[in-house]
Amino acid sequence: MHITASGEEEKRRKTICVKSGNNKREVLSEEVHYIESNGRKVVLHLQQENLEYYDKIGQLEQVLKPDFFRIHKGYLVNMRYVSDYDRTEVFMKNKDNLLISKYRYQDFVKAYQDYKEFHANNL
Repeated sequence: MHITASGEEEKRRKTICVKSGNNKREVLSEEVHYIESNGRKVVLHLQQENLEYYDKIGQLEQVLKPDFFRIHKGYLVNMRYVSDYDRTEVFMKNKDNLLISKYRYQDFVKAYQDYKEFHANNL
């Protein structure tokens, strides 16, 4: 995993370097709807495709905060693409529904409200 930030973080603009075999590709974190843990691999869910490669979701979580939040041991969501949520699921703008851990629900609600408030004040 290699993540870089541009300039004065250009409003938190980060790039994820995805290596799979001999292929290397850079993906802007803002293009990732959510990240799913799949054994020793992670899957980046983008608008048009999914990219799977070896990495640890915990490491991605540390670098991508606060724009991403770990709602479950297997999911790291980009707050930009959350459309709604309830006590058991987070509903993504791409129509995917992801389970939220009951232990992370309150922290998610607070983080999501903070995220929305920050972006409402910085338009």
